[in-house]
Parts: sequence; structure tokens; C-alpha cells
Amino acid sequence: MMRRTTASLVIVLFLIFGAKALNAQSPDPARKPPVLRSGTTYSQAGDQSNSSTRQTDRTSSTRVSPTLVTIPAVVLDRNGRYIANLRKEDFHLYEDGVEQNLAYFASVEKPFTVALMLDVSGSTQYEMAQIRGAADTFLSRLRLNDRMMAITFDGKINLLTDVADVRSIRQSKLHIPAATDGTVLYDAVEFTLKRMAQIPGRKAIVLMTDGVDQSSLSASLKSTLDEIAEQDIMVYTVQYNTLPQLPQRLSAIKSEKARRKVQERLMKGYALSEPYLRALSDKTGGRFFKADDLREVGPAFESITAELGVQYSLGYYPKEKSNDSGERGIKVRVRYPNLVVRARDSYTTAPTIARQ
Repeated sequence: MMRRTTASLVIVLFLIFGAKALNAQSPDPARKPPVLRSGTTYSQAGDQSNSSTRQTDRTSSTRVSPTLVTIPAVVLDRNGRYIANLRKEDFHLYEDGVEQNLAYFASVEKPFTVALMLDVSGSTQYEMAQIRGAADTFLSRLRLNDRMMAITFDGKINLLTDVADVRSIRQSKLHIPAATDGTVLYDAVEFTLKRMAQIPGRKAIVLMTDGVDQSSLSASLKSTLDEIAEQDIMVYTVQYNTLPQLPQRLSAIKSEKARRKVQERLMKGYALSEPYLRALSDKTGGRFFKADDLREVGPAFESITAELGVQYSLGYYPKEKSNDSGERGIKVRVRYPNLVVRARDSYTTAPTIARQ
């Protein structure tokens, strides 16, 4: 009798606790899922261990960090005089018609970084004294706490000085090497863009060239224009005319057939030169200067350095997040009447790559 009572008690206890266990494992339809916070993941399998949670976070979640879009801008009055005392709240910035909240603002008092690019290829071999003088003029107009990188290019790219304070560059001076054959203009633009992309704050590129590429290997006209559309860098281009020296350069080629071939190739390059240099400046909100004589480069550099000193930098996180690449329209306005803002009117987004 005692044995049967004990057995019955065991069965009853098993049924009670077994049912509770089953209920604990069954999902409750009225139970709400946990609220997910940014940067966390939820797995219905639950947390088996801290290491498995970290592994799930690395492999199963897709997290896209917001990207700060920075837009350089210059403000002028109707008479072309620069306005240098504006504040963050004076600006309104729109992307595709939607006003954005400014998360970053650098005023004109902030130092800027500029990359000076000098074409010293064969087409300039008779003008090297003027080029050195123009470079010295440019350097002398910068402020001591500004920073500069200097590059020359011919058949190769020469980094004269990496980014450094103007004060130290003036002490060491710029030494331009002798020219070599060829002109890697597009390669040099690509090289400078990649280097400047890593530098925060206000920045610009000043490019002095005749605009004719002869021997680039890794970049092209199109690839550099596509890349500049994704950058937050103002580009100022100064085109000088080397066409009058072309007959003298061609006279060194003894073979008439080879001379005609070189002439034909160079003339195609001259035809593309001005549209290319204008596009670089127009796409970025910079300016294009044309100098028929290298003696006109000095005044152009003076105008550029004056403008660089009054450049603002505006930054925002786009309200409309999208994984699609494409062109976004940009409009920058100030709240005061009769002021004109010069800034890029669009930028191109690259496809977002989800981090795994």
C-alpha cells in the first residue's frame, strides 16, 4: 500500500512540474519582443554565452554608421567682397530640398590645408623660372598657421613636402626637381585627392597646369571627375597656355611621321584641357583661372589665397538615409539678403557596404 501511494505521488509531481517546464518553453503569444536599441542584436535562441553573443553581433547584424557630409563654402556680397564674420546659425543647408541640421562648422578663423600642384612637364621647360616664382608667391600669401602640401608632376609625381605648417615650409623652401618626359596629370590628381581625403577641416587643391595629360597609367579624365564628386575639397585650377611653345618642342623630333603623330595626340589633349579644368573647379565650388602668360599666374594665386582665407566648412548627417548610390542636390543659403554663397551644388554617394 505504501509503495503504491509513493508511486502515485511521483506521477502527480511529474505531471505538475513537467507541465510547468513545457509552458516555460512555449512562446506566449501575448508577450512582446524586447525593444532593440541601436547597435544591439536579438536572437530568439537566447544568450547561450557571452562569446556566442559577441559572435552573433559580428556576423548576423548589419550596422551602418552615419556619414558626415562636409561642404566648403565662400560667401560674397553683390560687389564680390568676401564676408568673413558669419556664424553657424547664419547658414541654411538643404539636401534634395530637405533642410539639414548643421553638425559641424568651421569658420574663416580656422586654419586650412591646401595642396599646391605644379605641372613641370616638358611643355614648361622654358618657363621654370616663372613657375618657381609663382610657387613662392603662393607660399608667401598663406598664413603661418595654415598647412600645405606641395606636389610637382611631369612623367612622375614628386612629393616636395607632405602636409606641414607654412612656417616650417618657408624655412626649408620648395625645391623643384628637373623635369622628365611625359605628363601624368590624371595620376597626380588622383594621388592628391586620396591624400587630402584623410585630412580633416577646411581644405583645397590648387592646380597649375596646361591641362594636357600624356602618360597617366592608373587614372583618367573620367575617373578623376567621378572621384572629385565624392570629395569635400574645393579645387582651384589655373591653366596656362603652352601651345605657342609646341612648334619648338616638336622640332626636336627628327622623324616627320613621328612628329605628326605626337602633334595629333597633343592637339587632342589641348582640346580636352580647358573643359577638364573647368569641370574640376565647377564640381567643387572652386574657381577656374586662365593665364595666357605665366606672368599672370602670380595674380591668380593671390586671388586664390585671399579666397582660401575666407572659406567656411559646413557639415551635416543626411536626414534621408539611403543605401543607394547617386547624386544628391545641395543648396547653401545665408539668412542675410544680398549675399551670395558659392559652394558645390551636388555630391555623389558611393554604394553603402554593410559591415559583417
